[in-house]
Amino acid sequence: MDSHGVVARRRRPGLTVLRILLVLLLCLAVVAGTVGVLWQQGMLSVAGRCMSSSTVTVVASPAVEPALNQAVAKWNATRPTVDGACLTARTVVQESGQAAAAVGPGWDPARDGDKPDVWVPDASVWLSVAGSRPEAAALLSSEGTSIATSPAVLALRKPMAGALGWPQKQLGRQDVIGALSQPDVWAKAGHPEYANARVGLTDPATSTAGLASVLSILDPTGTGELGEQQLIAGLQVSRVVGGFAPDASVFFAAQTTAAAVDPNSVVAAFPALEKEVAEFNAANPGGEMAPVYDPQQTFVADFPFVPITADWVSERDRAAIAEIREYLTGAEARAILARHYLRAPDGSVADTAVLPSDGGYPAAPPPARAAITPERLSQVMAAWADLQRKVNLLVVLDTSGSMTEPVPGTQLNRLALLQQTAGTGFNLLPHTMSIGLWEFSGRGTEPHRELVPFGPYPAMAGAVPRAQALTESVAKLRAEGDTPLYDTVYDAFKTMQKQWEAGSTNSVVIITDGANEVANGLTLAQLTEKLGKEQIKEKPVQVVTIAVGPDADAESLEKVAAAAGGRNLVLREPGSAIETLVLAFTGRLQ
Repeated sequence: MDSHGVVARRRRPGLTVLRILLVLLLCLAVVAGTVGVLWQQGMLSVAGRCMSSSTVTVVASPAVEPALNQAVAKWNATRPTVDGACLTARTVVQESGQAAAAVGPGWDPARDGDKPDVWVPDASVWLSVAGSRPEAAALLSSEGTSIATSPAVLALRKPMAGALGWPQKQLGRQDVIGALSQPDVWAKAGHPEYANARVGLTDPATSTAGLASVLSILDPTGTGELGEQQLIAGLQVSRVVGGFAPDASVFFAAQTTAAAVDPNSVVAAFPALEKEVAEFNAANPGGEMAPVYDPQQTFVADFPFVPITADWVSERDRAAIAEIREYLTGAEARAILARHYLRAPDGSVADTAVLPSDGGYPAAPPPARAAITPERLSQVMAAWADLQRKVNLLVVLDTSGSMTEPVPGTQLNRLALLQQTAGTGFNLLPHTMSIGLWEFSGRGTEPHRELVPFGPYPAMAGAVPRAQALTESVAKLRAEGDTPLYDTVYDAFKTMQKQWEAGSTNSVVIITDGANEVANGLTLAQLTEKLGKEQIKEKPVQVVTIAVGPDADAESLEKVAAAAGGRNLVLREPGSAIETLVLAFTGRLQ
């Protein structure tokens, strides 16, 4: 009992200890929960070691991946962190064209490889390719930061470049194409052994150098103008093509084979990136290639560093991406990239030991061409695909008396104009083409006459090569008689139905300056009905009609062409339509 008379209760030691243990357990639970949260958020480290990490995947093109991989390894070695989490990066190699086709919310790792957090294609043009798809454009909100550059060039065997005056003379792509299309150029230069050399093309859908080559041919000034002159330039290139490959590595490898020792072996020039030429030359002393630049505007691979804004990229990944980008634009990373034959983002040569000026690498390349919009790029690529398609063509020329009428603004009559443009066009025909030549007028018992039988362009036409037969036949044409137009159109249509070939455009081109003048032959109504009914849906033959001069019956020709699924062109002033007529003789009218 205490002093107040109250009986004191004895405290039980066990209960006090129990309370203490409960408090300790509660505290441990709180601490454990906090540790778990910090662990999950990557904010806890022990003795400087991170308890979590974040790895960023960089999908890069083969041209830059080796250099980028080395630079990323250097960055990883600095043990970067963000909010206590360890950061690392790794590179995955993938062709730019393949990545451009795959990028989007539907990226399938099983089909497309690891999902990218960052994409480094060869050039920003691949952003336009991918951006033509809205679902991909949504993931490419950034234009990217260039980490290096490499101009697109035409790789040409050094002895051939020397025969054309290089390196004292600056060569352009057209200089090389022109020389390859004219064997006598090599004879005049004292090297007739190069007469059979050809150019190789790489796939513009997957190869950056191939895409650059197409843009250089069809849009050389970067203005977006795609006219008949550009199409003719494309035909000039197609005529000297000696092979196709997915990328330049195939052609580079061919230069080291025994066949390459023979100067007449087929592919002696092909599109590539400057850094690929420099790499090849370093590995093959004595068998080097000369880099040929476009003298006015050069396509430049700018290797943009493009963060992907997809739902699989976390906030921590984005922080890591910002750190990596900062490192790659710094001095240490640029020195690594330079040692891999790459220029600085501004186009300057950062390492003259690997890109020496006396090796043909200018200190500053020609001005880079402007960026191209997705819409414009689609137009150029569609035109290129059209130029590459195989064509089976029957050319039918009006040689009636009206073809002796003069062409205003020239010293030629209509027939002479056709002879001139036909000769130019026939000299642009690719070796994959098949062609035949007719004339029509009412001076004989038949409405038309076969001048050159239909067949492959490289093959013989009787006793002479078909190219020679075409040129000589056109030169011998004379104009007289009336115009049996409708009967000739029908016979030509039926002939080409027999020559129809899958995978080709099968066409008849009728060039005339008048109207049908045969009273006892087919009428317009009969012809259009026959063309419509006898067209085979699975094997279509187009009839393209060209109305030349003010006297041509353009209205009737329009109906004839429409009945056979073709088109009609009206050249009221043929003297100003030389290029159109040249394209007509190649079957490449747009």
